[in-house]
Amino acid sequence: MSIGDRIRGVKSAIKDFLIGATVYDMIRDLEEKRLCAEYMLMLAVVGDMLGYPISSYYRFRLLPYWAPRLQTWKHYLLKERDVTEKLR
Repeated sequence: MSIGDRIRGVKSAIKDFLIGATVYDMIRDLEEKRLCAEYMLMLAVVGDMLGYPISSYYRFRLLPYWAPRLQTWKHYLLKERDVTEKLR
């Protein structure tokens, strides 16, 4: 292991520490909001899978992109929730 590799390792560790200490919570919140927005769009487009009577032209265009996530989306929407989940 050369000195250059060690310096790169230390730089990477410092960078990860600073990101974790400053913006990590914001990144997590944004990812959660993005996922929620995507799930709501999925509900509007393919909501008939859960019993919502919605017809949409765009369903067939977006379905190939959403096919891998459909099971996770169904589980997310049909999961029982408690008030304490929003209090984190």
